[in-house]
Amino acid sequence: MIRRILGTSRFLVILAVLGTFITSATLQIFGLLRVVALVIDLIRSGELTAAAGKSLIADTVGIIDIFLIGTVMFVISAGLYQLFVSPNVALPGWLKIESLDDLKDNLTEVIVVALLVAFLSPAIEWTGGDVSILALGLAIAAVIIASRVRL
Repeated sequence: MIRRILGTSRFLVILAVLGTFITSATLQIFGLLRVVALVIDLIRSGELTAAAGKSLIADTVGIIDIFLIGTVMFVISAGLYQLFVSPNVALPGWLKIESLDDLKDNLTEVIVVALLVAFLSPAIEWTGGDVSILALGLAIAAVIIASRVRL
């Protein structure tokens, strides 16, 4: 009886699959809406200065970050589905998830990229006056180094 309960309880993971999939879809749609808003704002302002270019780059990097996190949420959703519900789902070969460690590694890698992207926006807009950017950069570097250390 316990074996049957545990065997079928794996389907509880469907809640996590649905949650991460809905999160992925929401982030992708939000990212697309941000792109549309950015283009509309750019056309309306008509500003073609260096400052506007820096702002556009920073906004674009932020949007890429949204898409990246949305994509990782999809990979986690698909990976959980493959691991716990059905290993025979039609996904690209590179998306084969064989263990929870694979999902954890994917998530760690995207966190590192997200941190780098988070640092890139202030770095682009940095004018050289405020040295707090150094503290931010060092903190991000410390987190990245710590994430690479295997205990």
